[in-house]
Amino acid sequence: MPLPDGVRLRTEVTVADDGERHPVLLVRTPYGRAFLRTLLDSVALAREGWAVVLQDVRGRWGSQGTFSAMRQEGADGAAAVAWCASQPWSAGRVAMTCGSYQGYAQWAAALERPPALRAIAPSISTPFLNDGWLREGGAFRVGAWALWCLSNAAAGTGGPHAAERRAAKAAASWRELVRYPTNVDAIAALVPQFREWIDPGSELLAHPAPNRLARVEVAGYHLAGWYDVFCEGTIAGYTALAERARSESVRRSQRLVVGPWAHATRFFQFTGEVDFGPEANSFARGIPQEELQFLRAAVDGQEVQAGVSVFLMGRNRWLELESWPPATTETPFYLAGDGALHPTQPERTGVDRYRHDPRDPVPTNGGRHLLGAVPPVGPVDQRRLEARDDVLVYTSEPLPAELTVVGVVRAKVRFASSASRADIAMKLVDVHPDGRALNVVDSVRRVDLTPGKPRLVEVAVGSTAMTFARGHRIRIEVASSNWPHFDCVEAADQTVHFGGRSGSRLLLPVYPG
Repeated sequence: MPLPDGVRLRTEVTVADDGERHPVLLVRTPYGRAFLRTLLDSVALAREGWAVVLQDVRGRWGSQGTFSAMRQEGADGAAAVAWCASQPWSAGRVAMTCGSYQGYAQWAAALERPPALRAIAPSISTPFLNDGWLREGGAFRVGAWALWCLSNAAAGTGGPHAAERRAAKAAASWRELVRYPTNVDAIAALVPQFREWIDPGSELLAHPAPNRLARVEVAGYHLAGWYDVFCEGTIAGYTALAERARSESVRRSQRLVVGPWAHATRFFQFTGEVDFGPEANSFARGIPQEELQFLRAAVDGQEVQAGVSVFLMGRNRWLELESWPPATTETPFYLAGDGALHPTQPERTGVDRYRHDPRDPVPTNGGRHLLGAVPPVGPVDQRRLEARDDVLVYTSEPLPAELTVVGVVRAKVRFASSASRADIAMKLVDVHPDGRALNVVDSVRRVDLTPGKPRLVEVAVGSTAMTFARGHRIRIEVASSNWPHFDCVEAADQTVHFGGRSGSRLLLPVYPG
């Protein structure tokens, strides 16, 4: 497929040889068309009436040009949509699908508003490059993106084999490269773009502006996982169109589905150390078929199934909602002395202290990350980490009745540091009667501080849908590192203040259903 600048993109088309014109299902990937064939059955889809188009993005695998991740996908994606619409086997109507980077490629194309693009299905992805793709709460996802850059440089570039071998060797030792302080030069020597990504002042991170996203005019099927690194970004993309799109028809053509999955487990019922039961199995639930039916209805100009379906962990069933988040009651749990978490505000004030050392950071253990199989992803027993001196732990009494939380978990922490910049890494944990402490959701907030002066900091711990069973306990962890998921800031002595009117507290969105 030729681009306007003369670069040609390797493109594979599967379509019924019946002389008819067919709606197009387009997927654009940096990982190779052979990889896409493991995800999509092009022949079966063609038999269902689609023209299936798989394309290597610029500078990857069979395509010409130089790969510049994220930057190139808007104009190139819009050109691909226009090309698909103009072919003799095409009905002139295009949908895009697939997840992760392929999901971002859909958002980038949709922002260009090509007329033939009618629907997108950006699963486990996000349109936002800063707080969503590369960063979270101001912290850089250093491990994932160092590994991603080096792994992609090691294959599929069409460049010199020696350069690919150097990148493969560096990818094998990526953990050493991202230790504090991160060896940016060694990674950027192989992937220059990494230097731009790690720079918090990069203009790339401002893309796209929220008002641009409101101009997108496509139906959207948004699939997320509670333990996926892009969970918040997927929900934010859905919300941007469902609530702020300029067209009412676009707002009514958005669907959000969130299961108990991680990035690579979105089709299965097992994530981390938990079996979420057969209801969590995407195939048994019929989610892939639902997505295709949604896209086909959209490209055919028919009404699509909108609304929100979220998996309620702890009860292992689906909730059907009109919108996200649902109506809830914000319920506080207050940090108190002796590691307690109280439903009522403690009068006695106090402080807990710990030392943050970036050369011995709290290791990533489960949760939302893109670091491969080690460390594990998803819900994992946290007791080993909770024994560390640099992790504060606050735990409630056993619950007298079950408590269901649906929405965004937040916390307000009165925090002080001996440094001028600090990370507050927080984790919500479900403590079982046998002592297992399984993480539910976690995040980080990087803040600028006046050394030694306390400040009340709000942390968006993250979105979830979870029932804490009767007899279980609610726990919150506070630390200043989660490595190699996030990069680290300088060493410091940290202080958490509790008790009194302005003490630290966890805020849970309690669902009445």
